[in-house]
Amino acid sequence: MNLVRDYISESDTESDLDKHLVEDKVANRNNGSLKRIKKITKADSKRRKLQRKGKGPWGSWSSSDEDSSEDVEGSINDYNNASQYNSRDIAGLQLMNTSEYDDNDKSENAYVSLSEGEKETSTLYDTDYSHNGKKKQPFLSPLKDIEVDLYKPSKSFKCYLPKRIIYTFKGHYDGCNTLEFLPQTGHLFLSGGNDNIIKLWNFYGDRKCVQDYLGHSNAIKALKFINDGSKFLSSSFDRNVKIWDTETSKVTKKLKFQSLPNSIDSRPMGNGDEFIVGLSNSKIMHYDLRVREKDGLVQQYDHHLAGILALRYFPDGSKFISSSEDKTVRIWDNQINIPIKQISDTTQHSMPFINIHPSERYFCAQSMDNSIYSYSMKPKYKRHSNKVFRGQKSSGFGIGLTFSPDGHYICSGDIRSRILVWDWTTTKLLKTISIPGKKTITQVSWHPQETSKILCAGISGEIYMLD
Repeated sequence: MNLVRDYISESDTESDLDKHLVEDKVANRNNGSLKRIKKITKADSKRRKLQRKGKGPWGSWSSSDEDSSEDVEGSINDYNNASQYNSRDIAGLQLMNTSEYDDNDKSENAYVSLSEGEKETSTLYDTDYSHNGKKKQPFLSPLKDIEVDLYKPSKSFKCYLPKRIIYTFKGHYDGCNTLEFLPQTGHLFLSGGNDNIIKLWNFYGDRKCVQDYLGHSNAIKALKFINDGSKFLSSSFDRNVKIWDTETSKVTKKLKFQSLPNSIDSRPMGNGDEFIVGLSNSKIMHYDLRVREKDGLVQQYDHHLAGILALRYFPDGSKFISSSEDKTVRIWDNQINIPIKQISDTTQHSMPFINIHPSERYFCAQSMDNSIYSYSMKPKYKRHSNKVFRGQKSSGFGIGLTFSPDGHYICSGDIRSRILVWDWTTTKLLKTISIPGKKTITQVSWHPQETSKILCAGISGEIYMLD
């Protein structure tokens, strides 16, 4: 009886509480005993209510404003509604202070959680390009003290094999998913990771993060500079594709999809008004910013039978290549929904990454059967059986590949935390470099103006510079 008498439901008012106490007193008198009853104050009642929250079969399962105000300081609820992120104490956000993140967060970063409709923001750090939060010069202009000629044409200089790691960027929390050099000069590069942040890094000088771009509410999937680098495309697991102004960090275009945008690419010709988006529902969407109807959608390519994995425009912008989970590679004329070539075979595997050789005569695809295959970029777009590169382990991961600017070397990541370099002419494996961390290296990119400098990153989150 004591259990029933002591329990007070959440709907009990203060008058109901007094009523129960009077009845209890009368019952005790009839039994010949009189116990002194302690008066219960409002504070005691509130405290008992909070202690019963979520406990026992009668506990409430719906949260209230009163509950959230009484949460313990430093709990996860304090951070899930944060609107901004900054590893250097941006006002309005507290970093997670749990042992789980303290032990694993090597980059001193936490996840960003932006609610739907949240405005995009950015953070300018004090680097060679800024001072006291103000820009000293435009990002697109290289620093004057760089000794390398950043405007020489590709294939005009000889490249060499990298030998070791010379620098490590902090990178991203829990994984880096994409790397993208600024076109032509390469003095800056973009990276996107599982911390929902896009970072712009200085490749020379202090080699620090120049600026953060905050606006995606989930991990970054792909990045792509548009033409001269004044703008760039980003896609995320939040199913949004955005066009950013590199200098001002403003979003000039935002597209929301029902499927995941796995891959993006901008048409090389023109002013960067056209771009394509490959979706996980097997469709490729073609947009033109000069068209107002349907958010600029001008064509839809729908011949693939499974999700799109990779997209790559021809250098002249007349055609583009697509790879899909249906284990086919297709070549399309721009804005024509009929593939001019389908590359498929009974033994062919999915190819999650495509890149074009600097000679613009071949393109290579990373295959899930631990091989890199080469194809001609002229009709009949045949595969070159004498240009197959093996030695890396790529099965199960979207491993990237890159070429040296002179086209003499081809380089790939590896699931065994390695970088492998082959000779393009002989297909012989020339160099294997082990990367710390023993985690998969998914991203690799050769600097467009350096003879032997390569960036690589992967699941560990750190970005390594090799030379």
